[in-house]
Amino acid sequence: MKKMTVRLLCVTTALLGTQAFSSQDMNQTDTGTIQVEQRQHAFKQIETFVDKADDTLSGSDTDWAALNSISLNLANHSQELMTLFPAGSQEGSKAKETVWTKPEKFNQLMKQMNEGFAKLHQASKQSDVSLAELGLETAQDTCKSCHRSYRSRW
Repeated sequence: MKKMTVRLLCVTTALLGTQAFSSQDMNQTDTGTIQVEQRQHAFKQIETFVDKADDTLSGSDTDWAALNSISLNLANHSQELMTLFPAGSQEGSKAKETVWTKPEKFNQLMKQMNEGFAKLHQASKQSDVSLAELGLETAQDTCKSCHRSYRSRW
């Protein structure tokens, strides 16, 4: 059942990506708008799944199967975000211009978030409470830091 869920998630993501970028007549503004929408969706999903992970992770009473599914979603959305901030995709974005003009720190924070969610996922497969808490905390701290530095307030 888990393999079917993972396959379905991968196929759905691939189909959405193919559908979103299938038109050769699409101009850069359209592409940027689509990427903004994809980023916003991924961030909303991450927010939802982080809350679920917080609720699910409860020491020896942790539902590891549920956390495994949640953490897989977090890892997938985080990985997806790593590709959704290419040059020229800032049109209509709530992110500050420095995401594109000085991307080094931003990219490092995205990588740290991704590593935190990957650690959470690995911990959920190993039923390791300490590692799961560390992975989730690492990802959440990175989210807060990134928002302070790169999210426009208006």
